[in-house]
Amino acid sequence: MLKAGQNLLLNGRLWHLRQVQPGLGRTWALEAVGASAAALGLTRAMSAIEYGDHVFIHSRQRDYYHAHLQHDWLETERGPALNCQPSTGLDLLAVHTRTPAKGDTKNEFSWSYSRAAKYRQCPRAYYYHYYAAWEGWQSDAPAPVQRAYLLKNLTDIPLWVGTLVHDSIKFTLARLKAGRPIAEAEVIKRMRTRAQADVENSRSGRFRQKPNQLTGFQEHYYQTNLAASAWQTAQAQAETYLRTFFNSTLYAGLQRGPAIALLKVEELQSFTLAGTKIWVQMDLAQPAGDKIFVYDWKTGPIELADLRRQLGIYGLYLRQSWWSEKAVQPALQAMVYALAEDRVLTFDLDEALLQETQVQVETSVAQLRGLLLDPETNRAELRRFPMISDLNVCRRCQFRELCGRG
Repeated sequence: MLKAGQNLLLNGRLWHLRQVQPGLGRTWALEAVGASAAALGLTRAMSAIEYGDHVFIHSRQRDYYHAHLQHDWLETERGPALNCQPSTGLDLLAVHTRTPAKGDTKNEFSWSYSRAAKYRQCPRAYYYHYYAAWEGWQSDAPAPVQRAYLLKNLTDIPLWVGTLVHDSIKFTLARLKAGRPIAEAEVIKRMRTRAQADVENSRSGRFRQKPNQLTGFQEHYYQTNLAASAWQTAQAQAETYLRTFFNSTLYAGLQRGPAIALLKVEELQSFTLAGTKIWVQMDLAQPAGDKIFVYDWKTGPIELADLRRQLGIYGLYLRQSWWSEKAVQPALQAMVYALAEDRVLTFDLDEALLQETQVQVETSVAQLRGLLLDPETNRAELRRFPMISDLNVCRRCQFRELCGRG
């Protein structure tokens, strides 16, 4: 790391380090004195961020300067100086993701349906979400990492509607499973209170303090020109979906069954495939005789190929987790409730679908691992995750600021 008595060359100006004090995490506090004619005698506080042999200097005049501690020394009239080149927050993220994580929480590679979908949508957004944002929850993380983490946690109005509905149904079924059913009016009242808090936390900017706990909207962050009624309209839509669910024959059937049969209510689960942890979160799974029913609620448009892949992953989890000790494997059937259409789609999760899905998952795992700089430590390199050219997708992406497309 840098030491007191060394020199820095920033934008053609020479600075002599008078003090170098360790800060939190990767940061160091610097006190530098101007040693060239343009800054002679000036004292300036700076900060440094260390990633192994890479160091980023932050000054008040620009984002960052970057240098390699082994390779970037120059001889000057005041002796050797570390020649720091103008740099950006994106350059820092590129080094951040190539460097092993700091602290006890390791960024281990895993796979999920949503993770693979994020990559298919945009490799660069995938990189930001799963690598650049890592450690961004730490108060001493570099500002670009914290920003990536904040952007990762942003939602938008259509996604928010789905979250309100899913969380409300989850709460309803958890109460049903516990033998304490709750009335429709009470659930809707609870959802309204939550929706109002979400909008206020976002509008006020409070979400910036706890981006993983408080809701922040892209529409607020990027100052999208929307009518003030947009959130009320979205909330009303969520209420309509909830009323549809409560008045459905599907929910009536769940109420008639034994509460103990509701084994899985939106619980995050995992299983292992291709030597990789696979994450699964079903809306509901319910055994009934020689069958297991898997339920999924949809508030948005349905693409059948993607839906079959998602349901097949549920089937793989159930086959590995619930069937392992059973002599006779139960049949699997999925019930997908399209709430916008008040329509239930039924799918048999047969062996052919499970085998097809397993091949798809194994192929995706191999592809995503193959992109890594080091698969064993799950380190990634920015250039291996290019941006896409479809600006229509970019306009809806929470990371568009990092790509200069905000």
